[in-house]
Amino acid sequence: MGRIAGFLAVPVGDKVRLLVATTLLLVVRVGVFVVSFSICRRLLLTPAAALSRLVPGSPTPARVAQAVDIADTHLPGERTCLMRSLTTETLHRLYDHDIDHRIGVDKTDDGTFEAHSWIEHDGEVLIGDLEDISRFEPLPSLNGADWS
Repeated sequence: MGRIAGFLAVPVGDKVRLLVATTLLLVVRVGVFVVSFSICRRLLLTPAAALSRLVPGSPTPARVAQAVDIADTHLPGERTCLMRSLTTETLHRLYDHDIDHRIGVDKTDDGTFEAHSWIEHDGEVLIGDLEDISRFEPLPSLNGADWS
């Protein structure tokens, strides 16, 4: 089954989530280069929270994250973990899901720092899971912090 036939075969709610996820991935990719991460995040999450009362459906948090994974796989180019997690956080906000946006840091053997961003729900990583994610020391959740 080709991509188009596969897309047409999924339920309407999944189609909408895939289209929104694709659009958000593209917007975030441009947004984090045009403005700071915190401004881009605020510009996405504020309207998403307001729209959450209007968005129909109640997909599971895992289903929402899956839409971002699928959209990311089928878009050309590469996106960072920060871009994927911000997209996922925004989409979850549309469904009023209680998720945690986490960023962790790790000091590498050569003395430099590496960072990683991921989304958790009830302690389970929904997007951004790595084989060695435990090496990253998590900073406070972005959800409770004022990152503006």
